[in-house]
Amino acid sequence: MPKEKKPTKFKLRTKADKLLQDYIKTKYKGIICCLCGERPITVGHHFIYKSQSNATRYYLPNIIPLCKECHCLIHAQPSMQNAKISLRLGQEWFDDLEETKRQGAKFTKEWIETKLKLLEELKEGTDG
Repeated sequence: MPKEKKPTKFKLRTKADKLLQDYIKTKYKGIICCLCGERPITVGHHFIYKSQSNATRYYLPNIIPLCKECHCLIHAQPSMQNAKISLRLGQEWFDDLEETKRQGAKFTKEWIETKLKLLEELKEGTDG
């Protein structure tokens, strides 16, 4: 019988990323985007990009619930749109994100497994 292959940390990260987006879609279902005030929320935008910080990748205050169109607009005009988000959420929120980013997180298999478990628990809480 062949040995069962354990998932790599990169596969676990992909699973966690998908679970995070599923959680955002479920939690904010039927709620209107905070930027445009017109369309329903469909995606979670990482204010501090995933490539910039492991520590904020699954940190919920860093995930901004948006409609697809506003999410695309943020990536096209980040300075203007990020300023709107910062003004809306405030200095305390921004300082908290910066502190979390500064603390950092090492991308290990154990770290991603912990984040995946927390996201699974959050998702279960929104499904019920």
